[in-house]
Amino acid sequence: MKIYLAGKNGLVGSALCNYFYDKNVELLTTTSSEVDLRDFRQIDDYLNHARPDVMILSAAKHGGIASYMSSPLEYYRDNLLISVNAINAAAKNGIGRLINIGASCVYSESLKGPLTEDKIYTGPVQKATEPYGLAKAAGMKLCEYYNISKGLRYTSILPCNLYGDGEGYSPNMSSVIPAMMERFHNAIVNAEESVTIWGSGKARREFLHVKDFARAVGVLVDSNFFEPYINVGDLEMYTVNQLADIIKKASGYQGKIKHDLSKPEGAQREKLDCTKVFALGWKPVINLQEGLFQRYRKGYEKKSG
Repeated sequence: MKIYLAGKNGLVGSALCNYFYDKNVELLTTTSSEVDLRDFRQIDDYLNHARPDVMILSAAKHGGIASYMSSPLEYYRDNLLISVNAINAAAKNGIGRLINIGASCVYSESLKGPLTEDKIYTGPVQKATEPYGLAKAAGMKLCEYYNISKGLRYTSILPCNLYGDGEGYSPNMSSVIPAMMERFHNAIVNAEESVTIWGSGKARREFLHVKDFARAVGVLVDSNFFEPYINVGDLEMYTVNQLADIIKKASGYQGKIKHDLSKPEGAQREKLDCTKVFALGWKPVINLQEGLFQRYRKGYEKKSG
């Protein structure tokens, strides 16, 4: 099997490269400097020559709530161009199967109860991540329309919050886990008496180690199972306060945790219903505490050493 992974760098792309490394597949990869997915001609030309059997669309412009709020145009425009160009080029070049890495933030924050895939598009995307969510929702819908009109098998996977090795940090770009780890580490280095987190800390989140997510993608690639939308999440949910407590223990920080109620804390999210992917025999194996302790040690042992 020849698989083209669009977006080999970053958190998800790196994990997928590691997962497929020792599998019996021919893995083709490109970086944005090699093939800019915002330019249809570049991705169309690449696929015309590469002719993969399966395409995994992992490329995206990611950020955190602060960066989405400060640069909504860039996140919406770039992610929309990436999705539309890559999916259109895949269909044009006869790629019958595509795994599109979507986003669970397309679910409306007003929904109650477990988030089943039939609830997608039943309300507005989550406001805090709107530029990213709207672009992802458009790409997911494009995949669905190709399935209906052309008989293709384009699946959009909706992961919960992912974390793991290779996840970098910058003040305006990071999601909650790397940003929080950096705050605790800096508090230790600077002997600060407290660490401040955004909001009340009562918002619930679902976190999944990227290695577990890569296994889920691998299971779907190997399976003949097809659904247009598939949730991939963890077995449990945690409040941001619980997350902060785990990271505090992982770092060894001894100070206090304070809350800045003037800052947004994001949506009060519901649990993803993962019945479909569970039915394929996949389950996450890395619990949050284990994963965060490993992530902190790998990310900060050199800084601390």
